[in-house]
Amino acid sequence: MPKALTAKDDNARVAPYSKSKPSKRDTNSNTDQENTDATTTSKPKLSKAAVEIQQKYSDFRDIPLEEHLGEVPCYDDCTTVRRKLNKLLTDKQNIPGTNKKWTQAGMSKEMEGLEYRMGAVEYHKNSIGPSVRSVGTFLKKTGKMGGGDSPAYYWGYVLCEKLRIWEGTKKTKSREDAEHKLPNGHQRWDPSTARLWTGPGMKTITQGDLANTGRFVRSY
Repeated sequence: MPKALTAKDDNARVAPYSKSKPSKRDTNSNTDQENTDATTTSKPKLSKAAVEIQQKYSDFRDIPLEEHLGEVPCYDDCTTVRRKLNKLLTDKQNIPGTNKKWTQAGMSKEMEGLEYRMGAVEYHKNSIGPSVRSVGTFLKKTGKMGGGDSPAYYWGYVLCEKLRIWEGTKKTKSREDAEHKLPNGHQRWDPSTARLWTGPGMKTITQGDLANTGRFVRSY
C-alpha cells in the first residue's frame, strides 16, 4: 500500500498554488511610449500666415507669383535654390496634398506641371524644360549662379517660392536685399559659359560680375 505524503516530504504540497494575476501593462513604459510616438506623431503647428494662405488656396500650385518682364523674377541665386531643393529631398516630407515623398523625379513632374500652368519661358539653347535629367544636372552644379541657364533653376525657384508662401515662411534679409538690388531678379545664365562683349576701354567683366547681374529684357 503506498505511503501517504506528509508535510515533511519534499514532494508534498501543503497549500494551494497561488492564483497570481497577470501584471497590468505599464502604459508609461519606455517601450510603450516609443510605440505610441511612432504612430501618433502630430503634424507641425501651422503659422497664422500658413493657415490664412491654405484657407485661401486649396493647392499650393494655385498660389500666384508676381511677374516682371514676362516671367517670375528669380531673387534667389542658384546656390540658394539648390539648398532648398536638396532640403526637400533630405527631409523626406510629403509633397503637399499627396502621400508621396519628394524625389528628383517628383520635383521634375511638379516643375513640368507648373510650366504647363504658367506657360514656358525662354530657355538656353538645347534646353527643353525641367526634365529629370535637367534637375539632376542642376543639383550637381556649384557656384552662386552655376546652372543658372537651366530650366530647373527657374522652375525650381518658382516651386520653392510657392512652397515658401504655402508654409507661411518669412523672407530672409538676403532675399529682401535681392529684391531691392535686383528688381527683375537674377540674370538666368551660367557665368562659366556666358559671353558678354564690351567695347574698347570698358571694364573687364568677371564671372563674379555676371553672377550678380540683374535680368534685362532678354536672357539670351
